[in-house]
Amino acid sequence: MSFDMSYSDFYLKKLKYFEKTLSNDAIYSTYLRTLDVAPLLASYAWLILPWIDLAQLGLGLLYDFDPMNLVPFSLDFEAKLPTVEETLQGIWMKFERIRYEELYEWTTSIEEFVTSSFKPEHAEGILSSRIRAAVYGVTQYGYSAFDPLPSREAVRTTLLRLRLLRPSDPSYRMAAEELIEQAECTEAIDEHVLDRLMIISSAQRNAFVLGLGVLGMSRLTRVEDGWGVVPVIDHEGNPADLRFTTLDQLQLGFLLGMTPLGYGYLLPKESAYLQPEGKGDPIFLEATIRKARKVVSAATTFTWSYSNYNKPEEMEDWHKSQRTAQYDLLMTQRAAIEDWVEKRIPPEEANPVRARQYKNAVLQAIAWRAKRHKWGYDAWKAMTEDQFKEWWKRNWTRQGLSEPVLDRLYEEMRVWVRRIQREKLDIGEKVRRTRLSLALTS
Repeated sequence: MSFDMSYSDFYLKKLKYFEKTLSNDAIYSTYLRTLDVAPLLASYAWLILPWIDLAQLGLGLLYDFDPMNLVPFSLDFEAKLPTVEETLQGIWMKFERIRYEELYEWTTSIEEFVTSSFKPEHAEGILSSRIRAAVYGVTQYGYSAFDPLPSREAVRTTLLRLRLLRPSDPSYRMAAEELIEQAECTEAIDEHVLDRLMIISSAQRNAFVLGLGVLGMSRLTRVEDGWGVVPVIDHEGNPADLRFTTLDQLQLGFLLGMTPLGYGYLLPKESAYLQPEGKGDPIFLEATIRKARKVVSAATTFTWSYSNYNKPEEMEDWHKSQRTAQYDLLMTQRAAIEDWVEKRIPPEEANPVRARQYKNAVLQAIAWRAKRHKWGYDAWKAMTEDQFKEWWKRNWTRQGLSEPVLDRLYEEMRVWVRRIQREKLDIGEKVRRTRLSLALTS
């Protein structure tokens, strides 16, 4: 695979990357900008984290996921200062995964979650009517539900990531429906999951629900006949007014006109959640509140996470910077791929905008199944090659690209795509692995 790009172009790109991200001036400037945006970060954290966590806990109970297996709910990290040896290797901040199964016992199983979170009279009914995920030789036929792996990964991790990628409601619904269809989810799951996520999102903005609402951002709840009312748009795009009284109804209750039969619990008008000593928050809210507070308080560590694995002498001279060299290798790979795509675009499709779209499409086909750190791509990784190709083609034909051209590009890149994905992962990990091993042996 060859490409056309001058040495001076690469030189300038490397220098620009270093000056904006890894140099002394860049690190100082990033720190100041972090302080500037800290209030916005706090607003974002308090809006996004409770919505994601509470939506996932409800869906997890309905679809038989232990809380600790829900992502990003169970993703949490502690920032720690490095040792002297680690600092000498350019490790400025260490981020260690917090094990929720060790910190919160109720995350270890659905039974623990239900018995510790719900009043006894409701916990028994929820557990007895629970629809378990089918396990061959364990669960009973007719009392369990089987979904292919991609569909379970979609519910467990990917649909919430897709919501952050496509914040516009129509765009999100279209993208989610494409994913759900290729992941082989049932129609009821399609309707229910989308409606449930939109319900909780609307309730956060248009009502003040304890545990979900954000002071100064959520509106006072509109009340009619003792019921809170929020506007929602269902999976078919129809507007409706949803009536509710409690958080648990939004998360997992049967909501007339919005919930398919069998995909919600009949809950009382008062909260079914157990409140410690008769007052206070349900036990699981501690995790959400703790996480949001920690993200806000850790804002100043973000600068060091961006500049991690960067030695002091490398901050002064970009020629010595291994991370700049790493960036150069990744950009060289990308340039080669884009050049490969451009040479295969037919003349009638070769205007600059369309050419850019085809390049983005091929880069997506490579990258979305080879992510190192980002959560939420598990459903695409779990798909077969043919399932992913079908989803990918639909995604880009809806944006105006030619299906025959996409078909040809995908088939031709099958020869080398796995090798490129491995190289991408190896290059992205190399500096981190090297620095950690040096710190441990010094």
